Amino acid sequence: MSEHPERFDALFQPRGIALIGASADLTRIGGQPIKALQSAGYAGRIYPVNPKYEAIAGIPCVADIANIDGPCDLAIIAVRADMAADAIIKCGAKGIKFAIVLSGGFREIGESGKAQEEALVAAGRKAGVRIIGPNCQGMLAVHDRVFAVFGSIAGETDLRAGNVSLCFQSGGVGFAIATLCDSLGIGLRHCVSTGNEADIKAPELIEALLEDPETSIVGTYLEGVADGRALMAAGDKAMRLGKPVLLWKGGKSETGARAAASHTAQLTGSYDIFRSACSQAGIIEVEDSEEMADLIRAFSPGRLPDGQTVGVIGISGGMGIVFADAAIAHGLELPAFSDTTVETLTRIIPSFGSSANPADVTASVFNDAAILTKAIQAILDDPCIHQLCLLLASVPDPIATQIAEVVIAAAAGSPKPILIGWSLKRRRAENAYALFEAAGIPIFQTPGRTARAAAGLARYAAMKASYRPMSGAIQHHALAPQLKGETTLDEQASKRLLASYGVHTPREVLVQLDQDLAERIAGLTYPMVVKIVSEDIPHKTEAGGVILNLPDRQAVELAAARVVANAKNYKPTAKISGVLVSEMIGDASEMIIGAVNDEAFGPVIVVGFGGIFAEVLKDTTYRIAPCDPATARQMLEELQGYAILNGARGKPMADVDALVSAIVAASNLVWDLRDQIKEMDINPLLVRPKGQGVLAADALIVPIEQKAKTLDIIATPAI
Repeated sequence: MSEHPERFDALFQPRGIALIGASADLTRIGGQPIKALQSAGYAGRIYPVNPKYEAIAGIPCVADIANIDGPCDLAIIAVRADMAADAIIKCGAKGIKFAIVLSGGFREIGESGKAQEEALVAAGRKAGVRIIGPNCQGMLAVHDRVFAVFGSIAGETDLRAGNVSLCFQSGGVGFAIATLCDSLGIGLRHCVSTGNEADIKAPELIEALLEDPETSIVGTYLEGVADGRALMAAGDKAMRLGKPVLLWKGGKSETGARAAASHTAQLTGSYDIFRSACSQAGIIEVEDSEEMADLIRAFSPGRLPDGQTVGVIGISGGMGIVFADAAIAHGLELPAFSDTTVETLTRIIPSFGSSANPADVTASVFNDAAILTKAIQAILDDPCIHQLCLLLASVPDPIATQIAEVVIAAAAGSPKPILIGWSLKRRRAENAYALFEAAGIPIFQTPGRTARAAAGLARYAAMKASYRPMSGAIQHHALAPQLKGETTLDEQASKRLLASYGVHTPREVLVQLDQDLAERIAGLTYPMVVKIVSEDIPHKTEAGGVILNLPDRQAVELAAARVVANAKNYKPTAKISGVLVSEMIGDASEMIIGAVNDEAFGPVIVVGFGGIFAEVLKDTTYRIAPCDPATARQMLEELQGYAILNGARGKPMADVDALVSAIVAASNLVWDLRDQIKEMDINPLLVRPKGQGVLAADALIVPIEQKAKTLDIIATPAI
């Protein structure tokens, strides 16, 4: 990760730019960057590199990179894939620090291209050249007029400068976001298409953009990420710097994921995990380019609400209704105004209007702007309201200018966000639009988009308030265990490992096939459960290897014989360690704590309800491990069935504190053994009434590889 933003100065503020594979045809990929740089007014030197020409577009050509006779920090490479590595070596010899490889024909085309990409990366490391791409569309540094791009964006050299930076794996998608932002009056700083990310990957680039003091918001489009924790580290940096990161994820569906693999060859894991990781890292997900642009506008003033409530003023009752529907759908609250606010509104609003929330001041504002002045002030002063949305429908000038002056004056006296919903064409209220923009008050074209933007502000404010860096959750255990072997642990071995982290089981005994069952279970209390124990039968129920509610010794003995017979019938070659006889627990809620070792994010904890909740409702939540107690409690509060743990429908209060401790312990276990555990399943975890703890009724741990047959667990120094 970048810790020194100046390391990227040569990319974003190059003294000179070489175009390797330059073309005299300015419509070709090798020619478009030259035309764009000239049109944009780039002040540094441009060095077309091609022995075939003496000059291109009036600029002298050089036959070879070695012939460049002035300062040059950036190379744009537009040669065949098999020639790119050699060009990188020559760039390094000339002291060029960054290269943008526009060329395709690398990893995205399969094995032959993968070899070319590996050679490219090796050349970059040998030469000391950092690489953007390959298979990318280029980069813009708008303030410094660096338009190192091809495609339609090369013709947009009048983009306005601002404080929003973008990075994206698809140039087509990303530069479409850039042009949309520009059309909405949003100024841009840096925009980078990363393509295959052979060297510089999106998380590192996001960090570099965040470190840029002139960037206040970062937007990104990703189809996948190889190092998910690096992305989370970028989110952590964004939170510490107070700079929102907006992320649009492509490839969320199965079909989309396949398209992502063939498009930029990015790794795409489970979207549920990706979404949870973003939320955990303080990264704001958006659904499309329109939402990204709208949230950029909403964040630009730098104001955040203190809660989820919104007060609404409209001049049309219908607009208020449409807004309310969208606001509620996005998680906002429209509470009743305080008595003082209602009294003020009732006094000033015509009788055919409404003093409720949303307030309808009617078209009376066309005749008396003072009505709006008083209504705005009353709602901003209401302690129950955290932000204000003003729905102007299609109010034109000159009344629009009067309204703008009223709103701007009110905003100066309140820290609460104010958002404008206004569908009028700009040409009918140019002055009012300009006043709002100069004051930093964002305008949205529909009530629904206004509501979604307000919800985005509230969501980010809540994320900031509850944000906890992952580094604070990492525990350093004096003795972290190690699995000696690579086969699935049977239930007893899995439970033994969990117990070493403080997750205990019901009273139970393992009865080997040659032992006296009656003697072994003499200390247990009925009813009991009997289960087969075999490393070769991880799913015991499917094999008929579990029998519940056994009331006496005879029933237990019969059940033990039956599960052994069922197991041998199910898998004759299975190694059977015996039967596990446990006391039944009848006063517990069934939960699940699981873990998967995700390809991008590493160990991920899954928590949910057991029984019908798991199978039908799929009521689960995710966090990237490890988790601290506050994060574990947040997970439980996100579950739809959380009320059950708090005594809903006459059930006793569950021992939530013990459940939180179990989640933390499980997350520490999979974090400590992150290079060894592929999956873990505690199902069910029995959560007893408050003060009585939790018990792992069943457990399964699957190592990353399943080859060896040794199951011993030994203690080793902490990882």
